[in-house]
Amino acid sequence: MSGIISKWHGLGVQEKLHILIQGSLIILFFISMEWVIGRFEEHIMTSAEARAEETADGLINGMNMLMLTGAITNPDNRKLLLSKMQQSEGIKELRIVRGKSVIAQFGPGLPGEHALDDMDREVLETGKVRFKRIDIPNGAPLLRVVVPFIALESFRGTNCMSCHVAEVGSVNGAASVTIDLSKDEELLQNIKSWLWAGHIAIQILLSIIISWFVRVLIVKNIAEPVKKLQAAMSEIHRENNLSKRADVDENNPDIGEMARTFNALVGNLEHATERLELFGKMFHGSGEAMLITDAHKNIVAVNPAFSEITGYSAEEVIGKDPNILSSGKQTPDFYQTMWVSLNEAGQWSGEIWNRRKSGEVYPEWLSIGVVKNSKGEVINYISLFSDITERKAAEQKIEFLAHYDSLTRLPNRALFSDRLKLALISAGRYEKKVGLLFLDLDKFKAINDTFGHFAGDLLLKSVAERLKSCVRDSDTVCRQGGDEFMILLPDADTRADVEMVAKKIISAMAGAHQVEGQELVITFSVGVSIYPDNAKDSEAMIKCADDAMYRAKELGRNNYQFY
Repeated sequence: MSGIISKWHGLGVQEKLHILIQGSLIILFFISMEWVIGRFEEHIMTSAEARAEETADGLINGMNMLMLTGAITNPDNRKLLLSKMQQSEGIKELRIVRGKSVIAQFGPGLPGEHALDDMDREVLETGKVRFKRIDIPNGAPLLRVVVPFIALESFRGTNCMSCHVAEVGSVNGAASVTIDLSKDEELLQNIKSWLWAGHIAIQILLSIIISWFVRVLIVKNIAEPVKKLQAAMSEIHRENNLSKRADVDENNPDIGEMARTFNALVGNLEHATERLELFGKMFHGSGEAMLITDAHKNIVAVNPAFSEITGYSAEEVIGKDPNILSSGKQTPDFYQTMWVSLNEAGQWSGEIWNRRKSGEVYPEWLSIGVVKNSKGEVINYISLFSDITERKAAEQKIEFLAHYDSLTRLPNRALFSDRLKLALISAGRYEKKVGLLFLDLDKFKAINDTFGHFAGDLLLKSVAERLKSCVRDSDTVCRQGGDEFMILLPDADTRADVEMVAKKIISAMAGAHQVEGQELVITFSVGVSIYPDNAKDSEAMIKCADDAMYRAKELGRNNYQFY
């Protein structure tokens, strides 16, 4: 194998091109020949199968005619039908095969009308058409088809059930037809001969064309590439244009190595120049602030984004220590941890508070990397940071929306559930009571329908404020959603303490709410449950309070009921 590879590398361009192109064409022709011949074989076999099946259909139709005329019972008539049809060109053998039901009803018939092989028996058993190619040594190739007779009220226009005693859909018998494929094989061989002759002729023609084409390439492979290499050198020297390359095939066995080395050298120079330009563009165009110091932590460069975020111009900070940005909010331990990471890992990232030139303190995300020379000595520190004031505000807003109702700014269902569970745990530990009020506004839908949803939202906000005025700071008022509220009263000493809050709410809701110049009065139906008197867990507490609230509704609304 190594010898072949060595000889291949020793060949010139002309020989390599000729071998590759001609070899590829030969492989392509062989593949296409196999495909085309395969398609012809499939087509010829499909035509033969159709011809055999048509013959079988003709035999079946003939049998149907004999059956309709009653002549089928005479064996001579059946023999005559088979004899006449077998005289057709290409027909090797015709047989009628009797099924079990026909044998049982009409007898075994002629000797040839029995199932003679597995193919006959399979068709009689399955009722499906079967094809089989038969290749006999030193004989003509044959194709056999066996087609079943199906007992139906209308089988090819004949009511089989009028004469046969058999189940509908069963197989009465079959027609076996064997045809000679000699002419089909002869046609296929003629096609193959013509295809191969055409292939050889085309290969000879292409070989001549390829030889001429490769000779022309030799001139271009040596003379022209040398001129291109010389022209590239001259242009780079004259115009200092590092993007220029010698337009020569680097795999050229004659001057390819020279061109490859030349292009690699120019490419390295161009790449280094492009990287310097790219770093310059990134430094000045970056949306993140960039600050570079020397090994002694003196600022040597800042980008425009630095000035935009901090308010300091480059002239104001060059040569100074970055601690001019310090806000004083970070502890000495914070900076000690940061420098340990820089010295050990060569980098540090984290959130930090810094101060603008205006004195404003702001949060930023800061990343610092250490740059070392080939000796491992620190030569620079590069810092990238961005102002995350807006992101921090967004995070706070998301945090609020996750736990509070956006309309009333009351705790939402999730936060209330957490506080209720904690209150029950604490009450269980210290043997305290916990009160839970389930409140549902009475006839709130009518207000929405009359004054509109905007007025309804303003009313909900007013109701929320009034509920907060009725409870302690340690209590929790929650909007469950819609017109439902819940109030958690942890550390309730007695049932009377809980009842006092319920009364206070009913009384407070008697006053009108000012909504868009309208005085609106709305009341609550309140249900009350107490831990541990009514329930032991949060879900049961809520259910008990909900049941009590519905009883308050049934008792005329605007009242409270204990579970």
